Amino acid sequence: MVDYALGDRGSVDVVTDDYYEAETLQIFEELHIDRERIWYGEARLVPESDNPYEPNSIAVYIDEFKVGRMSVEDSAAYWDSITRVVASGYEPIAHLQLSAVAVRAEGGGMHVKSTGVLSLSAPGSLFPLNDAPTRATLLPQGPSMKVLDEKEHSEYLHSILPPSGEGRVILTLEANQLKTSDGRFVDSVEVRHDRKLVGRLSTQMSEQLTPVIRYAFENDRLTSAWGTIRGNTLELSLTVQAARPADIPQEWYETLPNNVPALLPAGEEYEVPAAFVPTEGERHYLESSAQQAPKKRRGFMSSLTGGSAASEPTHYEPAAEKPIIEYSLEEEEYYEPNERDRLLNLIKGAGLAVLVAGLISMLWTPMLGILIAIMGGAVAAVAFYFGRQPYYEAYDNEEATEQEEKPESKA
Repeated sequence: MVDYALGDRGSVDVVTDDYYEAETLQIFEELHIDRERIWYGEARLVPESDNPYEPNSIAVYIDEFKVGRMSVEDSAAYWDSITRVVASGYEPIAHLQLSAVAVRAEGGGMHVKSTGVLSLSAPGSLFPLNDAPTRATLLPQGPSMKVLDEKEHSEYLHSILPPSGEGRVILTLEANQLKTSDGRFVDSVEVRHDRKLVGRLSTQMSEQLTPVIRYAFENDRLTSAWGTIRGNTLELSLTVQAARPADIPQEWYETLPNNVPALLPAGEEYEVPAAFVPTEGERHYLESSAQQAPKKRRGFMSSLTGGSAASEPTHYEPAAEKPIIEYSLEEEEYYEPNERDRLLNLIKGAGLAVLVAGLISMLWTPMLGILIAIMGGAVAAVAFYFGRQPYYEAYDNEEATEQEEKPESKA
């Protein structure tokens, strides 16, 4: 399936937790305690219309490993756009930064803690406002480069500026020679939108990109790049987002891909195939839930997104590591002190207070302080002794009862 590179002028957090631990370990192969590792590359976004826990969720894959998913809110916001790409026969891809670190679990052993961030534009800016030329190859997305002299073409640029004030466009880069005032010729990259000149790149960036553009031209390809147009009735700016030559992979030179093929017309709903494949953690939940009745837990997607159980009471959390034990009032034993115990507690407190007073008095009048301390200690000791009597009496009664029952059981 052909890749479809989505706009990357933004960031979206990916939900990662214990349910993707095994898959995350597969990506990093090895993790060390408290030493974070970072993976950066392309990830596939897979709409899971058949997800039994949260329908219409969007999973995030690295190769064949599912390492996370979008939150409930983000899945809803991006659902129409992602399913449009899939229904058109392409795979939506976006750059992902995945961080993981091994931490010690409370009960011993190791636990993988991971976080993920997608480089993804807002839903309304995922697709370009125009189509790429048929014979063009699209440069990988990269840092922004300002387009110069765009004010000279402001009338045309305002005509393509969307009402929202921002949009993604496909720009064509053409390498030419520019004569300077001192008679020298320097490389200059012209920027065009639908074959109309809209500006140029700086001399420094032109020198870097000219060899790349000429290589594509020698292979019968124009060079296109992602661009962003922003502005209002008073001002306007245009930028190009393209990888620097040193960051362009060798595969690009070998294939010269056009990653912006035509999509189906915008519609209200798109049909996509079933795509839910449980991770090891999700599979563990499916197997365990088949053997025991579900307990009252936090919602499945709530645990993935950090939401509360009250907001999604109909879902269940898979692969819960520790079951929640619910106690009824009958299972708890409560102790209510009686009048005798309250009196003994009062005497204990008084005796201890006299003991402390005697110890303090020893600093000035040693003999009197000793007598006071002995008296307070004796009162407290007697109160403690009588306070323990009911326990021994209950124990003696229980032992006597057992002695009486033994002959009857033998008979």
